[in-house]
Amino acid sequence: MQERIRNIVLQLVAESVGTRGEGAYLVDVKVMGKASSRKIEILMDADCGIRIHQCVWFSRRIREIIEADEELLDLAGDNFDLMVSSPGLGEPVILPRQYIRHIGKLLKIRYTDSEGEQKELSGHLQDVSLHEEGKSWIVILTESGKKRKPTSAAEGMLLYLDQVICAVPEAEL
Repeated sequence: MQERIRNIVLQLVAESVGTRGEGAYLVDVKVMGKASSRKIEILMDADCGIRIHQCVWFSRRIREIIEADEELLDLAGDNFDLMVSSPGLGEPVILPRQYIRHIGKLLKIRYTDSEGEQKELSGHLQDVSLHEEGKSWIVILTESGKKRKPTSAAEGMLLYLDQVICAVPEAEL
């Protein structure tokens, strides 16, 4: 069922040009619970951040498709709960494309260094380079002191995405 819903969302994304859903992309789909109390969570994003009207647009289309497909409706259950939203603050970055919208923002990153040791750092995402072929990377301006202000560009740290174990956007106080 999860794969069928993923395919529905991917098709809607592909067909969303010229609609309220334009520019959005699928991050994740989770289907939880029994048929009597099924919960379907769909995370969507956009390069500039997804807007609430886009989430509403996708939610309505997805619900219409599920309710029109008897087999899928049987799997979902008559009383399913559908939630379409963006990844919230504190939710880890799942797709490389998500880094684009976090440029300039504070991230907490756990990564593996060149010696294979896990390390952690906090800093502002300065740059992103995504490649389908070759290595994608990010540059983080590391933090100094308790005020969490970026240090000089010379202290920017280049991390290849295959080194990153987890990157989580953080609130700036």
